[in-house]
Amino acid sequence: MKKGSLSDFEFSYRNDYAHRFSSSNYVLAVKDEDFPDRNIIPILYYENGQVQDINNDDMEKIVVIPHKTINDRSLSRFHLNELIKISFGNIYDNSRYYEGSKLPKCATVDSYIYPTDKNDVVEIFNGIIDESTSRIKLLDSYLDSLILDIYVEDNTPIFIETNNKIVGPFKVLGKDSEGYFNVEKNLWKPFGEYKLTNEIYIEFTVNEVTRKIHIPSFNKFELLNTLDFKDDTEIIKEFKFVLTENSETFDKQHIENLLDILSKTYKIKSIDKYISENKRIAEIIKNTENVIFSNKELALLIPEIHNIKIEIERLQNEEFELKSNVETFSTRKDIIQQELHQKQEELQKVSSELENLNKTKEEELLKIKSGLENDITVLQNEKDNLENDIKTETESKSKELNFVKEKLQELKKAEEDLKYSVDKLKVENQETQRDSLKGLIDLFKNKKYFDFFSGRDLSEYDKKEDKEFTDFSILDTYSDYLQLRTDLVSILNKNGRNFDTHFIDNLLISIHQNTLTVLAGLPGTGKTSLARLLTKILSPKERISEVSVSRGWSSQKDLIGFQNPLTNKFHSAPTGIYELLTQLDYESKSKKYLDSPMAYIILDEANLSPIEHYWSTFYNLTDSTAKQNSLLSIPLGNNLNLEFANNLRFIATINYDQTTEGLSPRVIDRANIIQIPANSFNIDTVSVEEIDRLNISYQKCIDFFNLFDFQEEKQNVELSDELNLIFNDIKKRFKTLRIPISPRVEIAIKRYCLVAKNWMKKEVSRPLDYCVAQRLLPMINLQGDSAKNNLEDLLNVFEKNDLKKSSEILKRIIETGNEDSIFEGNYNYFLTLTYA
Repeated sequence: MKKGSLSDFEFSYRNDYAHRFSSSNYVLAVKDEDFPDRNIIPILYYENGQVQDINNDDMEKIVVIPHKTINDRSLSRFHLNELIKISFGNIYDNSRYYEGSKLPKCATVDSYIYPTDKNDVVEIFNGIIDESTSRIKLLDSYLDSLILDIYVEDNTPIFIETNNKIVGPFKVLGKDSEGYFNVEKNLWKPFGEYKLTNEIYIEFTVNEVTRKIHIPSFNKFELLNTLDFKDDTEIIKEFKFVLTENSETFDKQHIENLLDILSKTYKIKSIDKYISENKRIAEIIKNTENVIFSNKELALLIPEIHNIKIEIERLQNEEFELKSNVETFSTRKDIIQQELHQKQEELQKVSSELENLNKTKEEELLKIKSGLENDITVLQNEKDNLENDIKTETESKSKELNFVKEKLQELKKAEEDLKYSVDKLKVENQETQRDSLKGLIDLFKNKKYFDFFSGRDLSEYDKKEDKEFTDFSILDTYSDYLQLRTDLVSILNKNGRNFDTHFIDNLLISIHQNTLTVLAGLPGTGKTSLARLLTKILSPKERISEVSVSRGWSSQKDLIGFQNPLTNKFHSAPTGIYELLTQLDYESKSKKYLDSPMAYIILDEANLSPIEHYWSTFYNLTDSTAKQNSLLSIPLGNNLNLEFANNLRFIATINYDQTTEGLSPRVIDRANIIQIPANSFNIDTVSVEEIDRLNISYQKCIDFFNLFDFQEEKQNVELSDELNLIFNDIKKRFKTLRIPISPRVEIAIKRYCLVAKNWMKKEVSRPLDYCVAQRLLPMINLQGDSAKNNLEDLLNVFEKNDLKKSSEILKRIIETGNEDSIFEGNYNYFLTLTYA
């Protein structure tokens, strides 16, 4: 049957626009050779064992549209000539088509397209079969790559049409250097010859290649006869086995009577059975009979019998060698017997000498025992003297200790008195400062009126500085996240930063889903340079502020600045953050934030001062989301407020030593803490070229990283069943450790996994692994043996579920607490940064 004559009625999507496809009704298709990444060519429509031709006027080609949220489903995942099917969703009108254009009239979505299931469709190829070597060769080598890339990998059965018959099914194993495919029998159907009729296949031509397919639920095969399909090597091996099993028929005494031997060979039951199973061996024996009449040397005419003769001669030679070896070993045995007798005499001699030595040793041991007893007596006396000395010294030290305790009590009492005095002075000082501040505020309130009565110019109070702002609107370069990641990895490699793609995924998701992301590690591991390089790639330098945190920072004025009530002006800190915030405020008022790149602030050495003090302005904003009529607001005092569209992210770098502050639980609860490995930087591959910048807007970040900002509907965020089981087990272990997991952290983990599962596909548990390592393990700060046992139970859960990164960090936490050092018995995540 040929395409075009399959059915009386042709299938068209226009017959029913609401028609939905499934695994039992689908459109079979192949990628368009002219536009393989965009179009597909439909072949037929299949529904519950019946097929229909395609209406070429409506569906000559179908354009494939990328899904808005599901990534990595493009046509590039399929081979050019691979049979694929639209088995989900529907087909609809192509909105870009107009009358007279060459564009396809209809369209579908890339996530609706799947590969055909195994044995849904079986392909029949024209070719030749070389049974002697178990090989086949296609007459049209154009489809060789299809067989190698798809059919070999999936063990898909194929049939070969040759000499007006169908032979198979074959399982393709590989391809040799001569262009042949190595094959063996496939057990899908009985192997043999099948009747060649037009009813057993469907013939079609696509991409200028004519092909034949068999649909088992539609076409029917008729078996003519079964075949063994054995190559020459297997045949000879079996024939050799038959001759070996009946070797008495071919001994030397009967070789002269060759015809009689051949007759006997035919009478052997196993040979008869073999001949019935394989006609080729029968032909070999028959041809041998004809040759025997002209030449009686059977060993030369039948290769296997000749081999038997050679084998007999070889065995005779081996027999001779074995006899020689036996004689040699017999001689060797006599020599060894003589040596054994000599050794026995020597043994008797040594035994007598040993008896004499034992007597001598006993005398020496008695002398040693006597000396040791004397030494013990002396040591016992010394012990008694030492005990007396210790008793005397203990009494003396006890008196000194009692004196020290009394002195310590006096000092503690003095300390309490001083502490009470200091606290009282602090309260008095606070009251004095409060009164002074109140007076100063009253003075500031009245200063404007004093200046008015003095005739001073009051316009300065209401004067505002005019500032020019930049329009950073861009056209997005990327519609596909995977291409963005590929270009980003390439730029990082040029600059000496070689990371796995899943680590880049983790870095980007963490930074954009969280207001604050912390990069931790030893000094010199490239934390700051990585943050600097990454932000330069993602955003213009005017939208990046790098801040070197200093010791002693305690409030917003150190990070952003302060409002001066005397001048009614805001004095910005030298960090540049205030200027960046005013740019974001301008964009929020001009509605240009969605088309502009993200803004980034790098906090270098962020924990030289407590983060929760100087960063407190942004604390309450970490859980906020921006909406069209409700943006995020930062109060700076004196009715000064700056708005922004939640398009600002902080990247902090920290070290952990005696000069730094610890991260408080409030900070840990709001941030992803990413450990940077020590070997992530390769200075030999650093490029001196200008760093390329990738055009990606805030809107694309919302799409790629599933941000909640400007979403009309609330999204349902849940883990997959597999990850949910693992996560629940981990939560139970953390409950045992008395470490609570807040709803904020749990939602952040689910949001992360929802995005990461589309890009980290090789290991299902990897997204959860990163979340546990970065959101849960930093909360560990425990002491004691009980904590150690519970942590070991948690480690078993990690290893059982293949959470490699979390296992590695938790092992270091346990090892640090087990070491004989000042950290012994302390199990703290941040102590591992010293040993990372």
